[in-house]
Amino acid sequence: MDTVILSSKKINSYKLISDYEGNNCDLAISGGQSIFIGYMRKTNSCRNDIISMILEFYPKMTQKYLENLCNKVKHDFCIDNILIAHRVGEVFPEDCLVIIACWSKHRKECTQAVQIILEDLKHNAPLWKKEFYSNQDSNWVEKNT
Repeated sequence: MDTVILSSKKINSYKLISDYEGNNCDLAISGGQSIFIGYMRKTNSCRNDIISMILEFYPKMTQKYLENLCNKVKHDFCIDNILIAHRVGEVFPEDCLVIIACWSKHRKECTQAVQIILEDLKHNAPLWKKEFYSNQDSNWVEKNT
């Protein structure tokens, strides 16, 4: 079972991954697991005073996009299980922003799958970010890093 979670609440990354694995993965079959966990920073390429960020999205559109991405990657890389969790709404520095975890028979496939999912999600998924700064300014993020 593949899972896509869009959450406005804080994510306990390691608990979520452990719970998902315990309920959905057969480790006697899946010999490899690869995980990426991303946290919100208080810096970007030109500023170091970000105090929060809002992630806007269209629930059904974003959910469907990420589910389709899971299906494509699962097929292309022979992945047994995929977990994607992404924060939406207001987030703060040090909050877990995204989790991508893949399980497969071999390490190469799951590490490649995590990288492909992450890059696609960062550049194509229907999520929009607005940063808020300590001087009360704000700015929509045009380029994901």
